[in-house]
Amino acid sequence: MSALDAVPVSTLDAAAPAPGSLVQLLAQPGYESSLVYVVLNVGDGDSQVLLLPPDRRTEARRVVVVDVATTRKVPALLRELHTVGLLTHPAGSPGQVRLLVATHPHLDHIGGMVDLLELDPQDAGFVEEFWDPGFFFPQPTFHGLMSRLESSRIRRLQPSSGTSVTLDDVRVTVVAPGVGLRTRFDTYGVQVNDASIVLMVEYPAQRVYVEPDPANPGRVDRGITRPRSWRLLLGADAQFTSWAQSAVDFPDLQNEQNGTLADELRAARGTDYLKADVFKISHHASKHGVNVELLERVGAPITLVSTQGPRSRHGFPHVLAMEAVRESREAVAKSGGGHRPDHELGIHLTGQSLATGEALGSVAVVVPPSRGRDLAVFRLMDERSDRIALADARRVRRP
Repeated sequence: MSALDAVPVSTLDAAAPAPGSLVQLLAQPGYESSLVYVVLNVGDGDSQVLLLPPDRRTEARRVVVVDVATTRKVPALLRELHTVGLLTHPAGSPGQVRLLVATHPHLDHIGGMVDLLELDPQDAGFVEEFWDPGFFFPQPTFHGLMSRLESSRIRRLQPSSGTSVTLDDVRVTVVAPGVGLRTRFDTYGVQVNDASIVLMVEYPAQRVYVEPDPANPGRVDRGITRPRSWRLLLGADAQFTSWAQSAVDFPDLQNEQNGTLADELRAARGTDYLKADVFKISHHASKHGVNVELLERVGAPITLVSTQGPRSRHGFPHVLAMEAVRESREAVAKSGGGHRPDHELGIHLTGQSLATGEALGSVAVVVPPSRGRDLAVFRLMDERSDRIALADARRVRRP
């Protein structure tokens, strides 16, 4: 099997876009408060938008933006979300971007970030907070971005592993870079890709509850609920050194060594720290981004790759990475034989096309507020230079 194959038309729910549209799904019972994660089709680069669930007090939605590879694409998506009623206020409105993350300073991740910030020329608070890893990069686009931020009132943070913030019932935790890598940034003792901010997004987040104590009138019970959260691991461009440090910072307890202790600790803190339902593969599925051991530990049934595909001048996705992803989803190394097609294994790439030649483009994942509903994957049918039209969204059939 090649690194990237054409996808049969039968993988999409319906010939007409409307019956499976993303906007219609978000109006259905059980999906109104969904988190929506979008990986935009920008070629060999990253532009990602998280449409947060409605605020409990105002019912307004806001967004988290993770990397902006190109100009126009992310601003156009924000305008489209406003047009269809998913964002109450127009693009550039105060507080609309709760968090903007520049995972690392490569051009294919920050090339359009100043363009996004220009939606707020008066510095009225369009972006509330900005994260970057703190790796100083000798490149004009990076310098321009830092200069633009220094002249603004945006809060800035350089997080490392373990940093966590909760935004509208969505918890965002930094998996990388580890502190051990952060101390090497100033000496350039680590590749810039391994400086990447890797994020684990959990929805719904852990909640503290307060409720009346039926056995003691006038008193209340307080405690913590740990819902069965959906988990999305956003890999940026992390490579071997970064993932190795993450495996140290977020250990996996093995039953054969720890026995009952491992079971008890896992029950107390929940799932494996790196376990996820959706994995945005790091470094556009280059041969240096992931290996089978990591992929098996993450165990994500939905795997996303941001890549230009056959037209990539970097050779992304690399066949080694793609075969590792396939093997992690369907192990055939011992038994022999081939893997099922990628779409049946839950593998989706922004640079894919249908067998008819039509672009599948950007990927959107609708994450409902409970495990009683399924994750829904949509393709937005856009070419790299196209603006998003959510009316064109086509839902992917479950294998």
